[in-house]
Amino acid sequence: MKDGADILDASQWHKMQKPVFGTARHNRQFGPGHNSFTQTKEGDDVLVYHARNYTEIEGDPLYDPNRHTRIKIFAWDEQGMPVFGEPLADNR
Repeated sequence: MKDGADILDASQWHKMQKPVFGTARHNRQFGPGHNSFTQTKEGDDVLVYHARNYTEIEGDPLYDPNRHTRIKIFAWDEQGMPVFGEPLADNR
């Protein structure tokens, strides 16, 4: 989105070629989603999301009660785009 663009105008939005945040198999973090944003009192930007740490889903994955809430501090690149990295492992 360009500076000064109307964020309520859908034609101003552009889809990325790849997801900006997704599964990290090596960290055992699957299906991250339903993101929200906040800031720490120090001013760091925080991504709040949920994910699960297993692949064996029984039933509908959208209704899986084990997608627990997680948080992650993120940064911004030179173009003003968020850099989320990948979901962190449960032990981090």
